[in-house]
Amino acid sequence: CRGPSGDRDSCDRRKRASMGLLNVAGAPLEWTEAKKHAEHVRQHGVEQFLSIYNKFKGKEGSLLRWGDEVEYFVCKLDGEARQTRLPLRSPEILGALADFKARLPRCNCAKDIIWHPEYANWMLEGTPGQPYRDTPADLLEVESNMIMRRKCIQKFLQPGEAILTLPVYPRLGAPGFTHPPLKPTPDGEVSKSLYIADECIQPHPRFPTLTANIRKRRGEKVMMPVPIYKDTHTGRTLERQRAEIASKPGGEEALAVLPPDSIYLDCMAFGMGAGCLQMTFQAKDVGEARFLYDQLAILAPLFLALTAASPIWKGMLADVDVRWDVISGSVDDRPRSERGLAELKEGERRIYKSRYSSVDCFISQCGLMRDEFNDVPCPVNEGAKQRLEEAGLDGRLAAHIAHLFIRDPLVVFDAKLHQDDERDNDHFENIQSTNWNTVRFKPPPVDQDAINWRVEFRPMEINLTDFENAAFTVYCLLLTRAISSQGLNFYMPMSKVDENMSRAHRRGAALDAKFWIRRNVCAVCEGKTEAEAVPDMAELSLDEIINGDGGVSLFGLNHCIRRHLNEIGCQGPTRDRIETYLQFVGKRASGQLMTTAAWLRKQVVEHPDYEGDSVVSEGICYDIMKRCVDVSSGAALAPELLGDYVNVAEPQQERRQSNPLVDQGGTGYSIYNNDNCDHCY
Repeated sequence: CRGPSGDRDSCDRRKRASMGLLNVAGAPLEWTEAKKHAEHVRQHGVEQFLSIYNKFKGKEGSLLRWGDEVEYFVCKLDGEARQTRLPLRSPEILGALADFKARLPRCNCAKDIIWHPEYANWMLEGTPGQPYRDTPADLLEVESNMIMRRKCIQKFLQPGEAILTLPVYPRLGAPGFTHPPLKPTPDGEVSKSLYIADECIQPHPRFPTLTANIRKRRGEKVMMPVPIYKDTHTGRTLERQRAEIASKPGGEEALAVLPPDSIYLDCMAFGMGAGCLQMTFQAKDVGEARFLYDQLAILAPLFLALTAASPIWKGMLADVDVRWDVISGSVDDRPRSERGLAELKEGERRIYKSRYSSVDCFISQCGLMRDEFNDVPCPVNEGAKQRLEEAGLDGRLAAHIAHLFIRDPLVVFDAKLHQDDERDNDHFENIQSTNWNTVRFKPPPVDQDAINWRVEFRPMEINLTDFENAAFTVYCLLLTRAISSQGLNFYMPMSKVDENMSRAHRRGAALDAKFWIRRNVCAVCEGKTEAEAVPDMAELSLDEIINGDGGVSLFGLNHCIRRHLNEIGCQGPTRDRIETYLQFVGKRASGQLMTTAAWLRKQVVEHPDYEGDSVVSEGICYDIMKRCVDVSSGAALAPELLGDYVNVAEPQQERRQSNPLVDQGGTGYSIYNNDNCDHCY
């Protein structure tokens, strides 16, 4: 494995950095102790950001490097009993994967995967071991690498186990959902959940500490009421839930605030135990990174709706299709006063969103950005903002960083309290990494000169097959290239972005919802001045936004991407495969192909055991999970979900030192599909 500069040491440093705050230094502090150091962490976090900014603000000309993150869960299927469970084995599997890699000789195959722990013991994350480059050929390696990741995990599964890429297991939190079975711990020290035992949390000390400190800072348990899908007999399901909640410790208090017609979720594992698909892009300089951050923040709700895959929660059909609000609520550490439900105490401020939310302000200094587009409340840490501006930061970037720093650090390790602000960045990352927004603006690591400013795109749901996830990954990468090369301008008021985010949660939003979008995205490209490029906004469907309507309202994102591909001369087999991805995304947007959420919902309501009561029973869940395993492995077809696209990567070209803008054609198999290597399987 080699780093961006091509040397093995650089790659090792990047692996250590990729673990971020998962590195342990001393013991994590319980909330009453951690909050004593909150101001210390904030002050030094600002100084650490300034040190990084001053070091890298003039860095220019970096080449595109990018990658993806895929989150998986392990599922155990018992065909005889028609049951499924979540085996709590991810730490064991991660250990086996690490041992396997350590024993390998130098090999370009399994070495090209890095494994990470995730919040829950049924989850794990895989990323490419080295970043992809700015070549059309690298786009085709995405699906091959995803296939290899799945095969690597499968090597260490036990009989009856399968690996799945869906955001959430349908019966997460239902009775007996784990293997081995664990009783919930409502009187425990961490989550106090009525449904999920604390032993389900990954054992790294950061995760249980984060869970407990969120609850303690909030002053009560988290609660995520998910609207239930109302069917003929849903009433009896809700009555059964109410009786169940009332019989448990703290149940009456929960019922007093639970909205009607809602599925009750009560701990961080419901949110952070849900997987997703994320991407990170390296920009050529800080200015491009800030511009991409803004444009992707606007597009984030659209891709949330387009990848919808979360219609079932705690064994019940929901009236939403995506996970975002559940995760947002699961880490919402704001006490009632900060949420506007009680009078503010001395030293408190109103905070309008959870730590897990859409962004609140645009940050680019380009001429396309206008101050009036930042039209939603964006409270800032005034002391931090003053320090940043005194140090020379412009107002927009200073406001962004100061907005992050209104939050308290949630996990503080005693051995990391005192740091060298010129050499360390743990205090900055403590705050930055627990602001989970749809898009994240990422400074370079303090000790890695080869890496430049980056943008992380975070809204997308993980989908069932490697083909789908590769298609959305490649699509988003190409969209960033089109934005940068063509100067696409999606700017509109942030309030419209928030409205789009709300609409993206609706059941069937990908097909039925209308989203605010700027129609004149190419106004400057078409000869108008920036002053003339006033936002011409309209409410359009995803079909119109992705596929266009012949230029009446919008040419469509597919048109912009194809124009970029034409400009760089992408052709031949590489272009053919990319066209397959573009066509697939276009068909999802048009409704010719169902979203994963719609497909899963259809499996439930058409199941012979379904009683019209919104319940996804053990037997229904087994049949759906078995179907998901078969489709994701290629053993079964799902034409309404995938059309006639196959989940098998085409023969790929090896990485080569060639013109990064022109496909040279040719043949050959990917380094991830090496028939002569004993470790390719």
